[in-house]
Amino acid sequence: MRARMGSLCLAIFENLDGRDWLELILLFVVLYIFLRFLRKTIAGGIFKGPAMLVWVLVIGIFIVLDRLELDVLSRILAGALPIFIIALVVTFQMELRHGIARLGKMGVLRRLFPSREARPDELKPVDEVIRACKQFAERRIGALIAFERNIDLGTYMDTGVPMDAIIRAETLDTIFSTHTVLHDGALLVRGDRIASAGCLLPLTERPKLARTYGTRHRAAIGLSEQSDALVLVVSEERGDVHLAERGEMATVEDWDWLRAQLGIVFAEKSGLVPRGEG
Repeated sequence: MRARMGSLCLAIFENLDGRDWLELILLFVVLYIFLRFLRKTIAGGIFKGPAMLVWVLVIGIFIVLDRLELDVLSRILAGALPIFIIALVVTFQMELRHGIARLGKMGVLRRLFPSREARPDELKPVDEVIRACKQFAERRIGALIAFERNIDLGTYMDTGVPMDAIIRAETLDTIFSTHTVLHDGALLVRGDRIASAGCLLPLTERPKLARTYGTRHRAAIGLSEQSDALVLVVSEERGDVHLAERGEMATVEDWDWLRAQLGIVFAEKSGLVPRGEG
């Protein structure tokens, strides 16, 4: 049976002419562009690994049905394809919207519309974050700061208040002050600027997490499980500082170590070091 199916598939592909191969190449180019488009999104993980075989299988089925002249099945699948595409658009509408927004940040467009270059004497974001965290730890002020890396966090940024502000310790102190409505949410950093504040993050579902971890810590771990973001947490009860990455929580006992970790993130965003794959 397997030998017959293999012979049938081989015969079908042997009969493909130049136009058919051109159509296949164009289909796979479009598929590649689509996957690259979603590569740095949280939903992009769905299209990795075995999920890629689904796309190849669908295209192969269309080719086989066309060659075997099974018109009824071909029409059924052709009618179901628009529904499938609409379902994808509805499911990943947030991802697609943020992907389109990222097109405006491509290298070619940046050359056409250059942004203001930072001056050497301007404040360094890493030092400002460290200075703010030291104050939070001393004064027992809770804080939750997430640093975007390769995976787009735009979906979570939309849950908060857009800011687009320079990173300064005074700004962070104002945001996380208990007298403001934004202090209970997370602050998200994109590049070297504060992108949004008061954001809602997903909580981890790990049941055996230590009870000493509160909602902020669970949110930090939750986001780090679903993305490659670096998440900084300051405990309101104890003044402890933790750093979450890849679902793991580390206690910050050395400020120089934290400065190095944050320095890597900002260096990646500025292009000074190669970015890791998300």
